[in-house]
Amino acid sequence: MARIDLERQVPPAPVRGRTEQPRVMLAGDDGVPRGLAVTAAVMVRLVIVAGGLWLLGLVATKTLVVVIPVVVAVLLSTLFSPPARALEARGWKSLPAAVATVGAGLIAVVATLALIMPSFVAELGNLGTTVERGVRQLGTAISQGPFGVSEKQVGRSIDRALEQFGGSGGVAQEVINGALLATQFAASAVLAMFLTFFFVKDGAQIWKWCTSMLGAQRRRTAEEIGSRTWKVLTGYVRGVALVATVDAILIGIVLVVMQIPLALPLVVLTFLAAFFPIIGAIAAGAASILVALVTQGPVAAVVVLTAVIIIQQLEGNILYPVVVGRTLNLHPVAMLIALAAGAVVAGVAGAFLAVPVAAVTGAILKYMRSAERLARPAAITSDDVLAQAQPLGPLR
Repeated sequence: MARIDLERQVPPAPVRGRTEQPRVMLAGDDGVPRGLAVTAAVMVRLVIVAGGLWLLGLVATKTLVVVIPVVVAVLLSTLFSPPARALEARGWKSLPAAVATVGAGLIAVVATLALIMPSFVAELGNLGTTVERGVRQLGTAISQGPFGVSEKQVGRSIDRALEQFGGSGGVAQEVINGALLATQFAASAVLAMFLTFFFVKDGAQIWKWCTSMLGAQRRRTAEEIGSRTWKVLTGYVRGVALVATVDAILIGIVLVVMQIPLALPLVVLTFLAAFFPIIGAIAAGAASILVALVTQGPVAAVVVLTAVIIIQQLEGNILYPVVVGRTLNLHPVAMLIALAAGAVVAGVAGAFLAVPVAAVTGAILKYMRSAERLARPAAITSDDVLAQAQPLGPLR
């Protein structure tokens, strides 16, 4: 009996309303292996995407004075918008609702700063010196261990690191740089405050105006992406703020019980470090341990080290996954890569913006994949082909 070749004898009949389109062949395709052609196509697209991201990062670094206030205003709007919408539901107009929510938040921030800033500024100068002393004591202990390095080598390495961290320059230049930095910070803070107010008041109208310039189909896509982005940012800000508060309170209790000096700057540092996942917690914990080592001795340092490990385990295994992880849906490796890339591109500001940007990017990619999967026609199986095949004549 002759062998039946279904691929040749079954005509390409339409299956489930789908019409087979002829494959477009380019010159030379028949001489290039398919694997090489696919790899080349993927690499070209990766180069284009990487170039676009590099250009976007370059533009962002050149306009950080504007980019950072805008991003901070968007993040703050996720906190202030729900109370404003609640007031509007009670009959308030959008203007007084925005003034009440943003104004109350501003008053709370100013009151908190007024309470902690005098003591914080008074102790901040000693924090750097104390941490440096702790690093040098730790370096001395390492030089006495079985690592084959001398105390002089360790000291030179610490000096080079401190010189690179602190930078070189005269006192006058440092004063000028500090004044410029303070001016930029004040201008950015004012801009972020006004942008937050307008985003809370007119954020929905602004987004509607932006999407109105798109076509009907693309408008629906943009609205869905905007909704998912807002949800991710809201979960991120609320979750990280809660994690930062819990970390700062627990570390503060340990430092106060152990009577560690400079507790207030360390608590503030712990709170701010929570916005830099993984790396920030390690840096803040190391600063607390070094201060305890210098001021209270090795026993206090070991106690603080144990407390830091327990608190970070509580945060990393329970608090952060439950509060933040479900919203961000980012693997720790992705967060580390995002932090490193952000720090390389834009320093501390880039590291601060890296995780929310990565989370938003992940949410957008997830939506695009799901939309593409829903729009993709059903796969053709062998049963479908046999069902549509014409009956074969008698075999000869």
